[in-house]
Amino acid sequence: MKEVKAGWYNNATPEEQEQFRDWLIGELTNIRVFIKFNKKDGTEREMLCTLSDEAPVYEKKTERKANPDTCFVFDVEKKEWRSFRYDSVTRVSFEYGL
Repeated sequence: MKEVKAGWYNNATPEEQEQFRDWLIGELTNIRVFIKFNKKDGTEREMLCTLSDEAPVYEKKTERKANPDTCFVFDVEKKEWRSFRYDSVTRVSFEYGL
């Protein structure tokens, strides 16, 4: 289990931030990952998500600019595409074999 302290991302070096993003995307591409993060309104949210072949192809509804601070994932439980900001993540965990 990877434990991320609140505010860690904002205090990390650009290299550490890039390593975290790359690591997380790599895990999401292969398995389901539990992400705990704080929403914009301050409420805490947990999400089981993935970017593996389990996720359907995303169909754009509106044109959006790519934001390197945001991770776009498939919420396995809600069966919808969702996003979170890397700087809002407070916990990352996963179990192999889900």
